[in-house]
Amino acid sequence: MAKPAPAAAAQPAVALADRLTFLVHVASARVATIGNRHFREHDLNHFSARILVLLLEKKELRTGELGELMVLPQSTISSQLQGLHKKRLIRRRRSRQDNRTVMVTLTPAGLELARDCNELSLLVHEAMLLDIPAREQAVAFGFLRKINDRLLVLESQDLYPFHGPEQLQQLASDEQPVRARKRLNS
Repeated sequence: MAKPAPAAAAQPAVALADRLTFLVHVASARVATIGNRHFREHDLNHFSARILVLLLEKKELRTGELGELMVLPQSTISSQLQGLHKKRLIRRRRSRQDNRTVMVTLTPAGLELARDCNELSLLVHEAMLLDIPAREQAVAFGFLRKINDRLLVLESQDLYPFHGPEQLQQLASDEQPVRARKRLNS
């Protein structure tokens, strides 16, 4: 059965390279690439480095707070914290108020590495804003905050009716004999 076209299809298509989602992805990937080059010798990634900087700023956080601040699933936060704990960069302890809650703090080694990560983050931040007037910076930050608020609303919505796995499997099965016939005729 044919799937109804989404409402957005009536508008001219915007090339991927011109979509805000892709530009944000590319900028984020470049920031991660810059950081990862520096983090490699400590076996960190941009997620674990940001966790260290958040702990530097906040002193102590619950694992759930880290997930909310980083907008990452709890499983990703847990694996990042496990790696940081194994390297003795963080301490984890049960909350005195609620035994189900795990609190995270930096160790002395974690504190020093968090300071390094923070300095790198500040250098990249400053380099990205270099020669951009304060007014444009304020507009950009305001724009990104509005976008973040809109995305927060979209997170819980079913925005597009994707083909089901069964439909795609059927399409793949239907195509297989066509490819085989083409190869035989070549």
